[in-house]
Amino acid sequence: MPLRTIELQADMPNRHIHLLDFLFQRHNKELLVFAEQRAGRQHAEDLVQDAYLRLLQHGNTDAIDNHRAYLYRITANLSGDLHRREQIVPFVNDEESETDAVACPMPQPDAVAESRERLRICLQALDSLPEIVRTVFLLHRFDGLTYPEIARAFAIPPRTVERYCIKALAHCSKSVSQDID
Repeated sequence: MPLRTIELQADMPNRHIHLLDFLFQRHNKELLVFAEQRAGRQHAEDLVQDAYLRLLQHGNTDAIDNHRAYLYRITANLSGDLHRREQIVPFVNDEESETDAVACPMPQPDAVAESRERLRICLQALDSLPEIVRTVFLLHRFDGLTYPEIARAFAIPPRTVERYCIKALAHCSKSVSQDID
């Protein structure tokens, strides 16, 4: 048995272990089919595993009336989150790939001037955002904090942190593209 599983079981009361085992035995196959329909075969197992993990993290599983429905709802929400992330990743990766294609180690003066102008525009755009959105974005992008770390620091959901980062990035990109064009 993996060490993590042993640690997890040591921290859980027996009734939670039995509940999890019961739910897994009874609903895992149908939940995998559901996840596969929503997110594809390559993501189905991860989504279902995350759903069970979230159920365990709930804290008061006795308060959940229908555990099966709860697992389905979590899986549906996770697949929606995955779909939204996949919509954003190409946008973010396209911009990063442009910067990776730089051939000359010493940029030309006009390129330096253009980069400085983009930076100035981006900083102005960040200044125009609400303070919480700007702070969350800077903590994530420049300080390297994860969404859950930022969420705990501000006592907000990680999904809200993700939305703030997306909003800030889109706002900066829009401002730079409007002013440069």
